[in-house]
Amino acid sequence: MKTKYLLIIIAFFFKVKAQPTITSADIINGTFQFTEISFNQGVYTPGNGGANVTWDFSNVQGTVGGVKLLYGNCSSSVPECASFPTANRYVVSLDNSGNQSDDKNLFRVTSTQFEAIGARNIANNFTLTYTDTPIELKFPTTYLQSFTDTSSYTVNGVTTNTNDVITVDGYGTVKTPAGTYTNVLRVKKASTVNISMGGSTVSTTQITTYTWYKNNREQIAGFSVSNMTFPMPQALPSTFQYTTNATNLAVKETFVEKPAVLYPNPTKDGKVWIDIKNNSMKSISVYDISGKNILTLPASQTKQTEGKYMVDLQSYPDGSYIIKVETDQNTVSKTIQLMQK
Repeated sequence: MKTKYLLIIIAFFFKVKAQPTITSADIINGTFQFTEISFNQGVYTPGNGGANVTWDFSNVQGTVGGVKLLYGNCSSSVPECASFPTANRYVVSLDNSGNQSDDKNLFRVTSTQFEAIGARNIANNFTLTYTDTPIELKFPTTYLQSFTDTSSYTVNGVTTNTNDVITVDGYGTVKTPAGTYTNVLRVKKASTVNISMGGSTVSTTQITTYTWYKNNREQIAGFSVSNMTFPMPQALPSTFQYTTNATNLAVKETFVEKPAVLYPNPTKDGKVWIDIKNNSMKSISVYDISGKNILTLPASQTKQTEGKYMVDLQSYPDGSYIIKVETDQNTVSKTIQLMQK
């Protein structure tokens, strides 16, 4: 009986040891390719939480796109960091030649938490400053950890308030088209985003994201489900996003810096016009500056006037967005500033 009892203790010990823990050391720098697959809500689900779960997204099908992001340390060589003295990290999108976008998001990583600080575009003299900064993670991040958070900022009289409930709801193995990753930790964030102007609500959106983290690799994958609840209730497309160290995306990606395809920039009425010349439109995707997909529309669901397409960002908070346009010839991505009055 003593031997059996000892074996049970040993088995329990190794089971506990298998639970991964994410710390600030796992928020690494580098250049990462993010491939995103979008599909109608309900076609795929993020799966259940729990212990020793296997989440299999290796065969997810849908509209494919992507973005390349650089994560780096703040220094005197990064002038945007001077606008946020407490920031020590930044993230910026890159084109295929490695050129950085004008938009940078600034963060602060400490031994206790990972916190967004703001955004800065020197070329447009645009600064986004949080009056209440959002917390992405609290360290150490462990299974069943849970906390609530609020964040807020105001740009040109438009206020965005977000209420988050963050729960580490599972650990185990996640399978993506890039490979199988063991000992991952899943973080669920349920967000209510309320946009108001002059004290009146303009829109309310419910966004639930599931992010899989791994030691020394940070984010491995993410699953997003979004529903607008006001003023017009509607289910938005869901997305699955994963990262790989491959040098090329799953589709041919061509980035441009000149505003010849997407305009105006910045946009003050939320409308971005897209001229694809003689090409055939396939889809339009919108990402926030961290690389998370927030909207994907096939050509059939995109507004078109006089041969030009239009994507409407009026219901989204002011800030920087990456718009990706996929045609039959190539894929064009550009960072757009949303500055509504």
